[in-house]
Formats: sequence, structure tokens, C-alpha cells
Amino acid sequence: MAIQLNDRDHLIFKLVDEHEVLLEKHISWFIAGEEKPVLIRDRLRKLFYLDYLLCHRHGSKLPWWTTPTKPLVYMLSSMARTIAGAPEATDAMLDNEFQRHHLEVANLRMLYLVAQKDTQISQFQWTTCKQPKKSECGLDAMVTFKLNGAANGSTKLGLVNNLSLNLEAVSKLTSAIESEKLDSILLISRDDLSQKVLQQLIVQAGGELAKRTLFATHQELYKDGIVATRWQGALGQSAIRESEAVAYIGPITQPIAV
Repeated sequence: MAIQLNDRDHLIFKLVDEHEVLLEKHISWFIAGEEKPVLIRDRLRKLFYLDYLLCHRHGSKLPWWTTPTKPLVYMLSSMARTIAGAPEATDAMLDNEFQRHHLEVANLRMLYLVAQKDTQISQFQWTTCKQPKKSECGLDAMVTFKLNGAANGSTKLGLVNNLSLNLEAVSKLTSAIESEKLDSILLISRDDLSQKVLQQLIVQAGGELAKRTLFATHQELYKDGIVATRWQGALGQSAIRESEAVAYIGPITQPIAV
């Protein structure tokens, strides 16, 4: 049975190509933007049955996945890639760690959309850093937004999910601050231990990177939201004042007592 592809279908193809792999909830939020997430399941199933999308269960349990079943992961089929003008898929897309990394990045985008829907931020824009851009700047994504209630204008941040623990990765971030004109870089880790190791690495790098890098774990972000999370600086200091319930953005000039 053939179907007439509509604008939303092409948007789905574009979003899946942008993020490599996505869950249903990601697609629902990304299409909705500031509005209530759309019901997209039936359409995704139809696109899957007609071979436009590939659908697999993620091979392992994701820590942030709340249901007992493993989540369904959507990817573009060869037919959809031709329609969307997307490059051919690689074997890496079926790898658990590849999927987990990209799904966590998609989660960050969704958290910003939740913050926008809750009127914590406005004028939100997201840019996914795909290859070769990702290899050049070391970032997974860049975001710009205006923090509602703040006197300053829009803010531009670089996002990195689970930064590789090597000097080359750190060097790329140092360069990205200037080349991409970033106010801050947010490093998101999977646990507290990984975060502490990253903080030590950034402290050793010093310079503007140590001043402008903020840290949090995925668990903190999912619990408190991407705006209200108490981001830490490289030395472990809180990056927001106690009276503020918003994310700090900009270079840290000194530790702030809380």
C-alpha cells in the first residue's frame, strides 16, 4: 500500500537524519516545538511498515528509560535516505554505545524544548554538529536562547555529551570557544565520577576553557531540568547563586559560595 508523503513525513526524515537515531518521544517534541508534543506513533508505524523507517529495539537498558521494555529506535531506510538526500547508513548506527550517545544528545534538545514550553527560555535554536563539523569543533550541538527574566540578551552555548578523556578533545573545545563565539561550554557526564575526572582535565587545560566550562550529569538534568540544574564550574563550585533558579551562563570569574 503506497502513501502520499506529506510535509510532516519529510520533517521526520530530516530530524532522524540530523540525529542519526531517535525515539518516538524525541520526534514528537521536535515537531511540536513550543506546543504540546504531537501524537506521532501511528504515522511512525506506517512509515516503518512501508519501509521508509527502520525500527530496532535498543540492545541494552538505558538508565533514563523508565519502562521495563527497551526503547524502539528509529533510523532512516535506504529509500528514505534517497528521498531526503541523506548519506548512506553506517554499521555504527546499530551499535549500542553509538545509539546511546546520540539518544542522550537528543534528550538534551528535548529538555530545552520542555524549558521553552514552560516559558523558562525563549527564542530557542538548536544546531546539531554532524561530521565533519563535530570532528572540527569537538561539540555535539550548539544552542542559542534567551533566558526569560534575565537582563542579558541571547546566549550561545556549546554542548558536549561524555567528552573523550584526551588532550586533543580538550584542545578542540578551547578553539571552539573563539571560533564559534560561545559564551560557555556545557559538559554533560553519565555519573559523578566521570564528571570529576573531566573537571580535573579542564582545570589542567586552564585559560578561557576552565573559566567558561560548566558541568552536570544526565541524572541531574532529568531530575531538575536543563535550566534549574545547579551547574558546577571546573573547580566544583556552584555556577549559580543560591537565590537564582536559572542556569548560569557566561565565564566564571570566581567561586560563588552557596
